[in-house]
Amino acid sequence: MWGVYISIFIALWLIQLLMTMIQVKHYRQTIRDMSKRGSGYLGVGVQKRKFGLGTVLIIVTNLEGIIIDCRIMSGVTVFSRFRNCKRFTNCDIFHILDQDIKYQAPLEMAIEKIKQQMNKSVSIL
Repeated sequence: MWGVYISIFIALWLIQLLMTMIQVKHYRQTIRDMSKRGSGYLGVGVQKRKFGLGTVLIIVTNLEGIIIDCRIMSGVTVFSRFRNCKRFTNCDIFHILDQDIKYQAPLEMAIEKIKQQMNKSVSIL
């Protein structure tokens, strides 16, 4: 009897491992697609929770800090996929945080990464 339970547990664990690998492949492909812009900056923000929805937000800005593309993945399972987020498109990253936003934490993290890239490119010049 225990052999059946152990076999079922191992099978479920292997299925979860496979689905996680598929989700990581989707994440990498989305990052690759969004980073193919000629110029601008890419920022990724993550909000992890022990229980509840986790969120990954990817934004791409032009050189002036205007968001030109935004994708979001939110969910609790490995079936979650990125979807376009038109809400932040054409917003200025320097003024968007003044508003009350649903995805505040991942947006702040992504914008902070973009600002670091902007400062790095300015200091190199």
